[in-house]
Amino acid sequence: MKILKLKKEEKKVFVHLIISAFFYGFFLSFILIKEIIARKALDATDFQLSLLVMIFPVTSVFSIWWGKLLERTIDKSKYFLLISLFGRLLLACGLIISNMNQFLILSLIIFIFHSSYIPARNSIYQKKIYKFSRGKIFGITLSITTLISMIFSYIAGRTLDFNENFFKYILLIIALMGFFDSLILFFIKNKSNKEKKKVKFYNIFTDPLKRSWEILKRNKDFRRFEIGFMIYGMGFLMMMLAVPIFLVDIMKFNYTTSFLAKAVVAQIGLFLLAPFMGYLHDRFHPTKFTIFSFGMLILYPFILLISQFFDIYNLQVLIVFIGFFIFGVARAADTVVWNMGSVYFAKDEDSSMYQSIHVTLMGIRGIIAPMLSVLIKKMLNTNGIFIFSSLFFLAASMYSLHSYKLSDYYIKLRGN
Repeated sequence: MKILKLKKEEKKVFVHLIISAFFYGFFLSFILIKEIIARKALDATDFQLSLLVMIFPVTSVFSIWWGKLLERTIDKSKYFLLISLFGRLLLACGLIISNMNQFLILSLIIFIFHSSYIPARNSIYQKKIYKFSRGKIFGITLSITTLISMIFSYIAGRTLDFNENFFKYILLIIALMGFFDSLILFFIKNKSNKEKKKVKFYNIFTDPLKRSWEILKRNKDFRRFEIGFMIYGMGFLMMMLAVPIFLVDIMKFNYTTSFLAKAVVAQIGLFLLAPFMGYLHDRFHPTKFTIFSFGMLILYPFILLISQFFDIYNLQVLIVFIGFFIFGVARAADTVVWNMGSVYFAKDEDSSMYQSIHVTLMGIRGIIAPMLSVLIKKMLNTNGIFIFSSLFFLAASMYSLHSYKLSDYYIKLRGN
């Protein structure tokens, strides 16, 4: 992989992105460990846990409205101020949380504003970073974010094993660090040359829907890309409900071991491989990544399932950790393409709306998958969720292969 060669302006942006990535690692920890905290510290029921799992993807439905606002906004950087206050610092209210319902309400507000973060950040990559460096730079920042989240999650686990009521102070630290994450991105001035147009009130609600439909109808490669992610996302979100129940109720892991599995071992592959995957992303079609990553994810729920067939506890723990490690390796590919794929498909268009469609569709499957998980758990137990998740990952990988062979990129490649 060649050393980055950046222009003067790109170097300044790169420094901002690196510093932001450090602080974002703390907020990523919240995304990774919130279900364990809910199940252990706040005694969340299956239904409450499913609602918590739903909140992150479902609030993403708002992303197409954020995306349309970003597409029309002359100065996109100001949105990071909103995110820093209401999508990060507000988490400090965790100090006064006393029950699961309060935690759900706080998480809902946080993630509504967070749903604008990725489209706004992607606009920086599109406008400020040359296309042959985007994937590499994103991969580097992703590794930094992942490393910080791994370290902080482990410390949080040890802290909560000492006193689980300290989760309130963990949330406070995340709130403060997350605040700086978004604030730093605010100082990257990202202005467009478009003239600001007046919009009728009802168009605020209808225009994003029309624009989304127009993009999906016109851009066939992007549409197929999204269908593949919809199938994959069903399996992924089902696992988000199954994993905390599996770790807490079945494996009886304490905080440290749970966080080690979910937020440390599962992130090692991401930490090590993200820059390399970013380098490859700059040179290959995004769907190539999904064929591999979705296919590899089939092993993740399958390994967690078979870990229960052994009687030796330490062997069970080892097998569970292997499952999470494989999950991390697969995620190294699909996390890069999940975040940067929209920039590829947008080409010369503003990528904000493309990424917003991508995030919003995650919200739609986020409504279905957790409820389906609860139903399967009642009928077949947690292992039933593992089996269905594996099938979704298999179907997503096969569809991605089919989609890649229909892509304009592949057709041109074959033509040459």
